[in-house]
Amino acid sequence: APGNAPAVDLAQAVTPADSDPAPATAPRSSATAPSYAGQITAESAVRLNANENVLSLSLQEAIARGLKNALAIKVEAYNPAIKESQIIEAEAAFDPVLFGGSQWSSNDQPQFGFTASSELGQSWQNQIGIKKLLPSGAQAQISTGFTYRDISDQATINARFPNSYAANIGAQITQPLLKGFGTDVNFANIYLAQRDRRISLAQFRRQVIQTVADIEEAYYNLVLAKANVYVQERLLQVTISTQEHIKARVEVDADKIQISQVGAAVESRNAELIRARATHRNASDRLKTVMNDPALDIRNNSLLNPTDKPLSAPIAFNIAEQIDIGLRQRTELQEARLQIERADIVLTVAKNDLLPKLDVTLSAQSNSLDSNFGSSYGDTVSPAHNIDFGAGLRFELPLGNNEADAKLRRTLNQRDQALVQMARIAQEIVLDVKQQLRDILTSYQEIQARERSRLSAANQLEAIIQKEAIAPLTPEFLNLKLQAQSQLAQAELSEIATSIGYNLALMKLEKAKGTLLEYNRIALDRLPMTHDNSDKGKIRFMGQTYTVK
Repeated sequence: APGNAPAVDLAQAVTPADSDPAPATAPRSSATAPSYAGQITAESAVRLNANENVLSLSLQEAIARGLKNALAIKVEAYNPAIKESQIIEAEAAFDPVLFGGSQWSSNDQPQFGFTASSELGQSWQNQIGIKKLLPSGAQAQISTGFTYRDISDQATINARFPNSYAANIGAQITQPLLKGFGTDVNFANIYLAQRDRRISLAQFRRQVIQTVADIEEAYYNLVLAKANVYVQERLLQVTISTQEHIKARVEVDADKIQISQVGAAVESRNAELIRARATHRNASDRLKTVMNDPALDIRNNSLLNPTDKPLSAPIAFNIAEQIDIGLRQRTELQEARLQIERADIVLTVAKNDLLPKLDVTLSAQSNSLDSNFGSSYGDTVSPAHNIDFGAGLRFELPLGNNEADAKLRRTLNQRDQALVQMARIAQEIVLDVKQQLRDILTSYQEIQARERSRLSAANQLEAIIQKEAIAPLTPEFLNLKLQAQSQLAQAELSEIATSIGYNLALMKLEKAKGTLLEYNRIALDRLPMTHDNSDKGKIRFMGQTYTVK
């Protein structure tokens, strides 16, 4: 039973657990009756496929192989890492930025004043600094620079430093007071990226759940296909025995009509067996595809042999409790809540964008001038006589503010939409859980009815066999016997199919609640990894290995 499997950590290489699954429940009926299906065991499957390679596989091992190798999981496992990078990208907006520049120019400009001489020479301007965006929205900057001038011809009144260094050290901060103010606004992109990452983790979990469900469904379909082969082979065997019995009675009461009649039945059931074997092989390949295990390559013609028997014991559920679990555990509802949180963040920014832009700027700069580079820089701090101070306000408001108004209305509608979507998802979860609970009850009751149907069909065939010794072998009687054989085989197959449907209903209930991983004792305690160490940087597809950069 999958629910008894030991815990498996998906973050590491998933391997089959050491403990054996729980034993199957004892049969509910002690009646002894002819049975074509009998015990569908691994040994019977080996007998059916004696000429080919048969690999026995438990459901637990199939799930473990699939979790390690399924391409759908590997694809989805990249998304949390991608979203993690987007968080870093958003945080990078607050990283300090080093800036600088250098510009050389040659000057030949006329001077107006006491003389008519012109200023000839060269200048070299340099600046370097650091700027940073603060959580409040302020832009802070610290910079220093110098300008070198080489003046070759100027008036005497300006001739104090024909070759000079003008140095400065300054700081400036521009703080928004309305639009763009506050950590909620300036951290919005980080908050959104964090929600996106949590959404990607919920989507990853949902993909793992879906993969486990696909593996279980493929596994039980393989069990059913295997049982069908076994039932059809037994049916063909008893039909051939009937044919031999008819031929032996040619001298008594059998003629060409009965011989042709049973011969047609043999060929018809042989054709059904051929189709059943093809279906069996298709089911095996389907399970290989879902698991994507390199050791069980789909191009290999080996046949998978499922060893687990379907669970048939009754299980009691509290409907209200199951619904409550589904509303707490389903990843779709968790994702819907995160979408509402995203909408709230965007709404905060949209409301802030309605405000006018009002920024205050404060600045201070120490200046110096000297013919020596070192002295010029030294004078900026000691004695620092020449200091500039500045303050200013900048106001900006779009007339009509239509863009901000439209953005706010759109954001409000998106938030309302997210709320309605969450309610819709919750309603679907309740419906899904109730339907699966109903399917479990229906399947279990159907198992009992199918068992009674099989027993009745077996008793009918047994009565016909007993009557055959004393009744004349007419075409009608032979047709009745052949029909009874077919009915028993169909009744047995229907009972097995119903039992498998019961197990699938249990699986789908856990999926509907979002607890299928816990049901199979699978842990997602760590961040998803795209590859384990032995498979790092590689991906397999159609028998080929590709390097992922």
